[in-house]
Amino acid sequence: MTTDQGPIYYFCTRQHAYTVGVMLGYYDHGLGDLVRIIPYEHMARLGPVAPGTFIFTDFERLSAARLQAAISLHRRIGSLNPDLLLLNSPAIVPRRFDLLKRLKAAGLNHFDVHRLEDRKAIHRFPIFVRWESQHEPPLTGLIDSADGLERAIASLPARIRSDPDLMIVEYGAAPSADGRFRKYSAYKVGPTVYPQHCFINESWYIKFPGTRFSEADRAESRAYVAQNPHAAQIERVFALAGIDYGRIDYGIVDGQVQTFEINSNPTVLARPPGWEAGADYSRYAQMHAQALRGIMRPASGPNLLLGDGSMSVDAVHADAMRTVRWRVAGFSLRWRLSLRALKKRLARIFGHG
Repeated sequence: MTTDQGPIYYFCTRQHAYTVGVMLGYYDHGLGDLVRIIPYEHMARLGPVAPGTFIFTDFERLSAARLQAAISLHRRIGSLNPDLLLLNSPAIVPRRFDLLKRLKAAGLNHFDVHRLEDRKAIHRFPIFVRWESQHEPPLTGLIDSADGLERAIASLPARIRSDPDLMIVEYGAAPSADGRFRKYSAYKVGPTVYPQHCFINESWYIKFPGTRFSEADRAESRAYVAQNPHAAQIERVFALAGIDYGRIDYGIVDGQVQTFEINSNPTVLARPPGWEAGADYSRYAQMHAQALRGIMRPASGPNLLLGDGSMSVDAVHADAMRTVRWRVAGFSLRWRLSLRALKKRLARIFGHG
């Protein structure tokens, strides 16, 4: 590693190293070997590392023991070299439920969240049920009454409805003037907040753009990225959450940001270049790389002993990147197989082959 600029160390779970790993491994961004992924699973095996910037993520995916280990490591790094930049303190970053409760109490969100055992006190509908710690679609559609909620919960498998990770969310979105919904996403990387995209869909729950994502929609998303119109409100949300690195997903209701979640380990890029004909994702890599450069600091001070082992940080990073390449290869195979099956089906329908 260069001695001029200290590296960035990115802590996450090994299974979810792809969130930043695809950008690092498949795109040109000029960061070279200055960003190193360290899965929490390998923390104890690490030997000495050069001083740099440390980003902690993925707290909702950690066991209680591993979360405590991350808290201890964060504190130890700060005590060894107080001048180092550490983003996201594992001890204070709230989980989704606590974050949304905090935003409602502060008047920044209009909607509230509830635990299943507190559902008798719910008076605002519609609502839906979802996991707190998983980044999956809701478990139910919109529910418009207390009786409907009871039926929805009863319909869930027993192992799910008894899981303490479940939460009830009051509906907090609203369609725009054209009747469609918009989900905005912006990243915070230390002092930098930059918008990445605006997804537009006919459905209130948005994971991806709608199938009718027109050129006008793309122009609207580009304008959002260029203008960053909600920067001041977003900064307030991140400050209240105590989050230094992550992605906020939100909507706009009556001119006010309504935060759906903040992901501490957000996916910068999921696909390598050339995945889809005509699609160019390199701008996302460039935006994130520029933000990462803003948190780099000159290398200074002695090496830090993070673990009790002798595994080099380059070896740990290489292992993380292998999981990223395996994931991309698996997706690529499934993509090719699905296209092959589609071609065969179309051939049968239209009588070719």
